[in-house]
Amino acid sequence: MNQSWFRSLIKLALSIGMSFFILALLLQFFTSGVSDSQRPAVLPLLKSTSISLFTAYLALYVVSLFVRAYRYRLLISLAGESSLPSMRQMMLVTGIRNMVVDMLPARIGELGYVGLLNRGYGVKLQHCISSLSLSVALDFIALFAIVVAIVVSQFLGGAVSSWAVAALFVAILLVCLAWAGLFFFLPWFVPFLSRRYSESTRPTLVKGLQLLIDFNNSLQSVYRSGRALKVIAWSILIRLLKYSGFYLLFLAVTKANFPELAALPVNQVISALIGGEVAASLPIPAFMSFGVYEAGSVLVFKMLGVAELGTVLIVMLCVHILSQLIEYIVGGGLATVFVWRSRKLNSTNDTSIEPRFTQALQSNVDQSPTVRPWGIIIALLFALMASVFLAYQVWSSSKLGSFKAPDSGSKISSTKPETNSVDVKGFVVFSSNRSGNHDIYLHELENSELRRVTTHPNTETYPRISPDGRYLVFSRAHQVWVSQRNTVAWDVILLELATGLERKVSENSTAPAWINNNEITVLRDGYIVEKIDIDSLKRSLVFESGIDNQMPKGAKLYNPKFNPVSRQLVFTARQSAIGRKTGHWGTAIDTNGSHKAVYNGCELSWSADGKRLFQVALDGEDGTNRFIEIEPETLQVSTLLNLSGEFTHEYWPQESNNGGYLVFGASRGQQFHEHDTQDYEIFLWERGSDPSKAQRITFHTGNDNWPDVYIER
Repeated sequence: MNQSWFRSLIKLALSIGMSFFILALLLQFFTSGVSDSQRPAVLPLLKSTSISLFTAYLALYVVSLFVRAYRYRLLISLAGESSLPSMRQMMLVTGIRNMVVDMLPARIGELGYVGLLNRGYGVKLQHCISSLSLSVALDFIALFAIVVAIVVSQFLGGAVSSWAVAALFVAILLVCLAWAGLFFFLPWFVPFLSRRYSESTRPTLVKGLQLLIDFNNSLQSVYRSGRALKVIAWSILIRLLKYSGFYLLFLAVTKANFPELAALPVNQVISALIGGEVAASLPIPAFMSFGVYEAGSVLVFKMLGVAELGTVLIVMLCVHILSQLIEYIVGGGLATVFVWRSRKLNSTNDTSIEPRFTQALQSNVDQSPTVRPWGIIIALLFALMASVFLAYQVWSSSKLGSFKAPDSGSKISSTKPETNSVDVKGFVVFSSNRSGNHDIYLHELENSELRRVTTHPNTETYPRISPDGRYLVFSRAHQVWVSQRNTVAWDVILLELATGLERKVSENSTAPAWINNNEITVLRDGYIVEKIDIDSLKRSLVFESGIDNQMPKGAKLYNPKFNPVSRQLVFTARQSAIGRKTGHWGTAIDTNGSHKAVYNGCELSWSADGKRLFQVALDGEDGTNRFIEIEPETLQVSTLLNLSGEFTHEYWPQESNNGGYLVFGASRGQQFHEHDTQDYEIFLWERGSDPSKAQRITFHTGNDNWPDVYIER
């Protein structure tokens, strides 16, 4: 194989790896960068972003990228660098720097700028570090100038806020520290170290001291150049472009949905943007500064007297996501160009050298063209790791559930049997989207009368009937549509069936279950089980993952059920969280902080008398589901119900209050298993009877789910 083939293979592998890596990072915005409670509100807001204002932000970002690259090049030139990169090369480096700067806390990602210049374009290390250090110090000066402008505008308006005064003092402090450190302390400190360790023979110390001397000389060259006002002016322009762009992005997010926020004074919004940037610069562990940036902005808005802090948090999160999206798309594209462009540039105005890693690679190929060089192995390994990272993010995003509501479907009248009523007095409740979004429906067993119980525009699901049949508790989403895979963005509502009166009993909660006629349990924040008195709303902790139990701290729970007699909690969780080594889902019984894995399945629940367990398990014969019954002490398993025919994928088993009936949903197979989007039908089965006698309650192609049944005694 010739050298050209090796170079092409390396460039191809690195380009593919970089592209996959960037795509994976973009997906991670929605898998781990956005919390479960925020995601349902974020997605509609992102969709309604003003395209024109977003385009204007993008234009300012490109201009800002050029100006920042020019300032970096100017600082490198003033330092005396002989291998001065071209503007095209500086644009590449600056765009990649913008992408990686927030990957690590305290802006450690800035070091990527040093590596790209030094290893990529041969710029001396001391000049890379000096230009980076000076750019940070100059940014502090520019920030100081902008804060001064805000304070002056407030003073002219008649009142200066305490936040602006505090920000002014902080800006002055940062400028003084940065400038004194670089141009007063360092010039004294370097000669002091030189005199103290001039006789040292340790190679590491000698190299470090020489780098410090070169760094100081580079700084002093810039300082003596007499171009201070010029670089300060460019720095102020960079800040103005940046905050102007972010302000346009803020308007793009708020214009259509929150006009009251869009109408806020410019200086207030800019102040909040500065607060977010300062918070993101703190040494707080956070990937891409998610959470930290938003907290800093919200804190400033709070100090400025903005009331809708919850809304502001979502808005700033959207601003953060959109800005990161641009930085990673642009930066990823430039990184691909940087990797791909390995030939020496020939230009009359281009004095740059060929990237050092390319020279080393070329040397390896020239020396041994018949042997696989180390560069190919590294490039292929990087491409493989990026592919795995992307595959993981795709899988993670698929577990977030559908981002849009399913079609409402239509009624099936031709297949309705003549004897679909049950010879018993009672009713079944379930959630259905047949009216356009998921509402709660009630089906009378005696006469098959169906009526809609709720009409709220937001998704409602998981209805549970009180033991005396008087009340319902159910989950209501924070938004019009929330996937049931999200266990946080819900509130639990109590509804009196006779009057239709509603009352919220718990926020950020779902999976309500009755303990008795006066108490329920809820799953709050995805990992906390609480007991609530429905009259007083007094709460008490039942279980919290990682607190006095074997679960990992913060591990998510699903469908918890508390037994007030045995004081045991059963729940579904990831296999890894409950100690099982196989399968994806598992169930466990928790007793006094210790738990034991029960079975590879889900939706473990107590019988009405609290003496038996039943759950959904895989059917080994046809790959669909069945219901099994479990003896709590011995964990002996027996099949409770396994349908045959058209509907064989059973879910949501719920026993009636008298223990005589089981209500459940079923779909047509494993490929139609998604709980809140697929066509499920509701069935009622009398315990102990032939499975073929299970009565089909619903006949609709929409999604019917999470049924419960009440039988009058």
